[in-house]
Amino acid sequence: MEKNTRVLVTPASDGDVPFLQNVEVRLAGYFDKAEGQYMEQPDSDSCLLLFCTDGQGFAEIDGRVTLVGSGEAVLLLPGSTHVYGASAEHPWSILWVNFTGQMVDFLREKLEIPGNGAILRRNIRESLPLLEQVLSTLAEGQDLMRLLDASACLQLALCRMAAANLCYGAQRQHVERAKAYLLEHIEKETSLEELSAAIGVSKFYLIRIFKAHFGTSPMEYLRGVRMQRACDLLLETEMPVKEIGRQLSYSSAYHFAQCFRQYAGCNPSVFRKAMRKGRSR
Repeated sequence: MEKNTRVLVTPASDGDVPFLQNVEVRLAGYFDKAEGQYMEQPDSDSCLLLFCTDGQGFAEIDGRVTLVGSGEAVLLLPGSTHVYGASAEHPWSILWVNFTGQMVDFLREKLEIPGNGAILRRNIRESLPLLEQVLSTLAEGQDLMRLLDASACLQLALCRMAAANLCYGAQRQHVERAKAYLLEHIEKETSLEELSAAIGVSKFYLIRIFKAHFGTSPMEYLRGVRMQRACDLLLETEMPVKEIGRQLSYSSAYHFAQCFRQYAGCNPSVFRKAMRKGRSR
């Protein structure tokens, strides 16, 4: 990667390319040992990601200055003044991307950012090659197809960063224990109250952290796992549909068929016949 690279991207979509509505790169660059750097960008209308690859720097978030080290990143949200810079003793090297799109609101929600930004510190180095790909792609040119490629790489990098930082410590332990409990009770009647009691947390807290991690509630997750298990049993066994529903704790064959139809778009018998016919071709 070339030192002190800056790529200016002229918006190629004018808002009419669906693939760029989630993430659209506006600027990107790389600064090697940015000695003396101090940046203050007032009232930014875009999001700024700064990934520190070496050294140390700082960012001001909600009036508080926070140090940022190697392998950490800063996410500064729109609607605020972006203030950041390099350490005097060990100036950082940073890869930075300025972007807009619906992904900004997604990150704010999933990372539960109450203010104008956040520091991402946990397990984000695996996202660095994707960010380097963003810059190298745009350095080749800023036509629409390269912009699509770069934006796709950035979206994947942001998703991985969010996944690594949205649930950690005690929260991660609670989520993993809840998931294990649900998988162990796939063939038993289980309620949210029973689950939260088994984990030792309130059901409202459990719903919040489970949704942050999996994008769905605990009981919706259990329904999905049960439906996948039902699909496996329909395809791999000769077990009657009624028995499959009973094994998965559905109160009646009708209730099972109704839930399966909502999940797969057809009743269990039709699914079994159609999928087996497709496999035999």
